[in-house]
Amino acid sequence: RRRRGGVGGSSARFYLADMYAEQNGGADEVEGLLGGGAVLSRWAWLKGSVVEQVRAVYSANRAKTIVLARSFFNPMLFSKPADQAEALVRIRANWSMYKLFYGVVYAVVLVYTILSSPLLLLGLAASVGSWGYMFVLHDAHTVVKLGGYELARREKLLVLVPFTLLIIAVTGALSSLVWVAIVASILSLPHAVMHEKPEIDALDQLEIEAEQVNLRTTQSMPLP
Repeated sequence: RRRRGGVGGSSARFYLADMYAEQNGGADEVEGLLGGGAVLSRWAWLKGSVVEQVRAVYSANRAKTIVLARSFFNPMLFSKPADQAEALVRIRANWSMYKLFYGVVYAVVLVYTILSSPLLLLGLAASVGSWGYMFVLHDAHTVVKLGGYELARREKLLVLVPFTLLIIAVTGALSSLVWVAIVASILSLPHAVMHEKPEIDALDQLEIEAEQVNLRTTQSMPLP
């Protein structure tokens, strides 16, 4: 039986693999599990974990989001501010209350900017893909073989940081981010100025609290 040394968080994985080999006599099979199979399993776990977290966040904030959406789009709450001071108060209050919806505007402009620039899209894919392969699909301390070289955590950073900076410089990512911020702010500012200072009344608060109680009751129920 071949001994395998683990590095950092991957040592437990190799230890379990040795136990599997002892019980099943399949050292070569274990090698395959530690290769592509392990990467695919880690990707599946990551995808499931992200989906579950998104569902949990949505369930916890669903009622408040619905209440804020009604207020955000309510045409009866729009009026011209009396003066500049009131406009500034509205901007601060609306941004604090509706930052989720303004964030959606920024996200839409960002996605449009990326999709409309093939060079930026290619650079983003290369950067995210390289970081994801080195630190998400593999443990941070797992040694990855690349082009005949073994890359530990320090070597990964020494390769990825200059590579990412090069991509930012070549694709013009910084100027694109500045453009996104300016355009999204221009699109969001009229709403923030014209919308009256938001307030959640007693009925809206009761709706939010009832949804939270219902969520806690559902989570505490035993599984069948």
